[in-house]
Amino acid sequence: RAKSTTPLALALALTFVFACWVSVSPRGAPVGRVEARIAQRFPSTRVSSASLSFRSPAPAYPTSSLFKQHRFPKILQSHSALGGGSFGKPPVLKYFDAKGAAEIVRYLFAVADENYDDYRYPMQMEGMFGQPGFKVTKEEFDKDKADGKMPFQKVPIMEVEGVTLAQSKAIERFVAKKLGLFGKTDLESAQIDMICEQIRDIKDSWLRARGHKMKPDMEDKDVVNSVENFFKDQLPAQMDMLQKQMDTSGYFVGDTITLADISFYHFVKSTFFPPFGEKIPDILAKYPKLVALNQNVQDNPSIKTWEEKRPQTAF
Repeated sequence: RAKSTTPLALALALTFVFACWVSVSPRGAPVGRVEARIAQRFPSTRVSSASLSFRSPAPAYPTSSLFKQHRFPKILQSHSALGGGSFGKPPVLKYFDAKGAAEIVRYLFAVADENYDDYRYPMQMEGMFGQPGFKVTKEEFDKDKADGKMPFQKVPIMEVEGVTLAQSKAIERFVAKKLGLFGKTDLESAQIDMICEQIRDIKDSWLRARGHKMKPDMEDKDVVNSVENFFKDQLPAQMDMLQKQMDTSGYFVGDTITLADISFYHFVKSTFFPPFGEKIPDILAKYPKLVALNQNVQDNPSIKTWEEKRPQTAF
């Protein structure tokens, strides 16, 4: 009888140790992974997320629309199921508390249900976005940058297997290949790469159209004409070319979701700030295959889950 109760006693003791460890760990401890490890190691031991929760400090300033004064706290979250999966140790993706240039990578991890640490540098914004006097303070990022922790002095970066990778597109390709979202053959990989590069060209065209500014000066007649031309001629022509590259399966390449599909979905969803984003549904509606592709990505269960649970950010 003594032998039969030993595993249960050990399980309870280890559960208590883990719970104590988490309760004193720094904010952002990978709660999900700890809970999962206990559940896998000791199936009969139930551990609720409440007992392994971590605290994040409340923002020092109230949130407001378009950053009159907005502080984004540091966030470090561990995502997905137990185990390294395609990576021996979960990689650490570092960016700001925003979607931006890191969100496609986050989508890839979500679709593959892969572990990673989502590290978000805290930042504080003052003033109105795109207006004179707008100011961003990001002390921790500036320190890491000064300390040489970023290969090219910018984010996103990803720490994996002792190496720090930079450049968002390089990270996207690397992660997509590791997670099986970059085609089944070298030719499919090249086709996916081709679509992604074309999407980047469209983004560059939009950047030129708005005068290389985040918020175009719509009092400048040349900028106004350039923006109007982009939405009237350039973007529809690009959408037409992209639709012609569509596979009959409802995806760009092959019969499952890949980096190309996620890149297009993110492009349509996040590239155009108001009021320009309001133009996109009408333009996209003229290309039914692209509409179907966009819907396929949006309806993906892992995409839905990620969009529901990800931190709510202003951009």
